[in-house]
Amino acid sequence: MKNMHRCILCIGSNYRAETFMELAEMLLNRRFPSIRWGKMIKTLPEGTTCPDPYFNRAASFDTAWDADALRNYFKSIEKACGRTLLSKQMGIIPLDIDLLMMDNTVLKPEDMQKMYVRQALQGFET
Repeated sequence: MKNMHRCILCIGSNYRAETFMELAEMLLNRRFPSIRWGKMIKTLPEGTTCPDPYFNRAASFDTAWDADALRNYFKSIEKACGRTLLSKQMGIIPLDIDLLMMDNTVLKPEDMQKMYVRQALQGFET
């Protein structure tokens, strides 16, 4: 049996947010049947000139995949939703999926300090 990992992620969108969040959730639910979602929250943008609010949501799931495989899969979903370097530079984020933790290791400590991540994690029922 492969080694299973407990993972926490956060997804967000500020462009066609309902559509892209719904698509991401559908794809992630199919790939990771154990996924459990927190509440959807709406937040003000941090560190961008784009004034559009974000929708964010945290989730927890178990997987045998390693961190690199997860990140690659998440990037493929982001790209399929239209995320590009140019859109990111303009502050337009169709979809962002961040792997925050794997097992008890924080992978994105800077993100864990951001208000929207903390709010999404508060809305998460473990």
